Amino acid sequence: MMKPELIIFDWDGTLADTTRPIIRTFQQSFADCGLKAPDADVIRALIGYSLPEIIFRLAPNAGEHLREELAETYAAHYLNPNNHNMTLFPEAIPCLNTLKQQGFWLAVATGKGRTGLDRSIMQTGTADFWMATACASEYASKPAPDMVFALCSELGLEPSQTLIVGDTTHDLDMAANAKAPAVAVPTGAHTAAQLATRPHLAILNDLSELPGFIARL
Repeated sequence: MMKPELIIFDWDGTLADTTRPIIRTFQQSFADCGLKAPDADVIRALIGYSLPEIIFRLAPNAGEHLREELAETYAAHYLNPNNHNMTLFPEAIPCLNTLKQQGFWLAVATGKGRTGLDRSIMQTGTADFWMATACASEYASKPAPDMVFALCSELGLEPSQTLIVGDTTHDLDMAANAKAPAVAVPTGAHTAAQLATRPHLAILNDLSELPGFIARL
């Protein structure tokens, strides 16, 4: 393939070391709402979907009111300034700096809601990197291709001119559904073995390897 014009990053587990905080927050939210806390591995498999989709899959028999309560409880915990869930992987900023200096456009497609993403961007000081961002509160949840299509439409590109970077099978499925190439990093919710079951150009160890991989395309 040719070098991409645009590199679209997932946030949780790809740029940010958030898998454990997400799992803990879901478990705490279920307990707060009087429900049995889901097993960590069950939650881990669902990370990358939108919040409503994860809650529906974790509590399929809960009524709409209880699911809304769970979502509100989760958001209150996760957006609490004392919940230290905004830590980027140490490789993230050097990777983004290198790619931006080389002229690549950078964007985010995340299962987060807009409030959560904007706060994460603000707290990590990464606003200047992003040409555009898309959230699951605005478009269909991964693995639907809608976020990729929206980012491409905004920036005047085709999905084939992008490269998707994510840590879950949901990211790779989103890329495949958009007919966009993708690479994976096993730094978040899903293992390298899980990621290998979906279409991908490569599975890198972490983001430090991404600029070199792109340079070889």
